Amino acid sequence: MGLLDRYVLRTFLLTWLLSAGALLGLITVLDFLGHLDEIGESAALQGPVAGQVLRLYGLQVLFLLATFGPYATLLAGLGTVLLLQRAREWIPMLGAGRSTLRAFLPLYLGAALAAAGIQAVREGVLPSLQAQREALERRLLNQRPWELADLWARGPEDQRLRAGRFLPGGDLAGGPGPSRLQDLELFEILSDGRDRLTRAREAVWSGDRWLLEDGWTLVEGAAEEPARALAVPGLGPQDLFLAYLGRTRPLDLSSDQLQELLERDPHHRQAATLLWASRVAPWIHLVLLLLGLPFALRFDRSSSLEGLGRGLLLCGLFFVADFLCRDLGGRGVLSPWLAGTAPVLAFAGLGLLATERLPT
Repeated sequence: MGLLDRYVLRTFLLTWLLSAGALLGLITVLDFLGHLDEIGESAALQGPVAGQVLRLYGLQVLFLLATFGPYATLLAGLGTVLLLQRAREWIPMLGAGRSTLRAFLPLYLGAALAAAGIQAVREGVLPSLQAQREALERRLLNQRPWELADLWARGPEDQRLRAGRFLPGGDLAGGPGPSRLQDLELFEILSDGRDRLTRAREAVWSGDRWLLEDGWTLVEGAAEEPARALAVPGLGPQDLFLAYLGRTRPLDLSSDQLQELLERDPHHRQAATLLWASRVAPWIHLVLLLLGLPFALRFDRSSSLEGLGRGLLLCGLFFVADFLCRDLGGRGVLSPWLAGTAPVLAFAGLGLLATERLPT
């Protein structure tokens, strides 16, 4: 990598940090202002909550980064082009015989670095923070303890568990005591084809099984028997929380979590669509640059800001197309692989066509 490449890459990375900070900061401040009343009510009930608020929004920033990171990359790329164009630094590069596409290579490299970092955060860091964020949101924004009502979960061998209430404990998000279930029902099909129903007034997680209170088991064709414990692999507190996230926050799930949902329910169309989308998510950074950069670099009389507006509009259309395709995939209108990958493939083609507009 030559001196010019390092200079462009350094400018891009600094601009990316500023763009990501400004974008995520703006979203965070707007969200905080929108929840001031709820936070005030929590402070009146619980006392000082400043530490919890800082922790909640610190976690929120990481989740926002995973969602809006590609748009920070786009803003950084456009900002880098405009900064160097205002300083008339593109002209010497191109005048020396370097093609525009080659001059943009450090920007694409920077986008790849940003995509790799964000993907690492999404897959390796966020899954361990989901329970903490959920608990803080319930406590601060809803003024109530973290309890999940009418929870349904599917086991790895097609067991069906229903709980009237799920109270996560310290084994999940650092709360007091172990996790508990109330009004528990478990439906199973035994190896001989008979149905088995297990019920309990309450169940307490002991680390490897649920300890039942007032529990009983009924097998088809047999008499009811008392049950004191329930050991079903794949139906621990973490698995129940994953089932909850799959219903309420599917966009926050990692690829491994989506794959686990699909293993339990192969017909989970939304999980299948999001899994395909997560596989191509790192390429969105590059696609947005391909769409936006050709409109930002201008040497004719037309305004660079006008081209910038066109590039942002095209990227906005990508956001809309991506949202619609995911929704149609979840509803079964489109196949999961098409719904998850079509926006990236289609707009990547448009971006490659737009590179023909690059000035020389």
